[in-house]
Amino acid sequence: MNENFYQPSNITISYEEWQDILKAIIARKYSWACVLILHSLGYNPLKYISYRTYIRLIKNNFILGNINNHKTAQINLNDFNIEIKENQIDNN
Repeated sequence: MNENFYQPSNITISYEEWQDILKAIIARKYSWACVLILHSLGYNPLKYISYRTYIRLIKNNFILGNINNHKTAQINLNDFNIEIKENQIDNN
């Protein structure tokens, strides 16, 4: 039972990624914040949550949450890419 769970890591989370994670937490979107954290640390969220739940979170938070952004983003899901047109967030 004396296992050492601490594993040093060279992974850093960028300022923009932290901003997105904190926005999700403030908005009480804890599942989305977990997905963002896993993604930021280089883990595949699909290993921890179901595909159906992941797609629902992507649709509800990535597409609908970024309604005013005019750039195209790609999300890689194991065997295929989903291309999503996102809209820029107005920070006013």
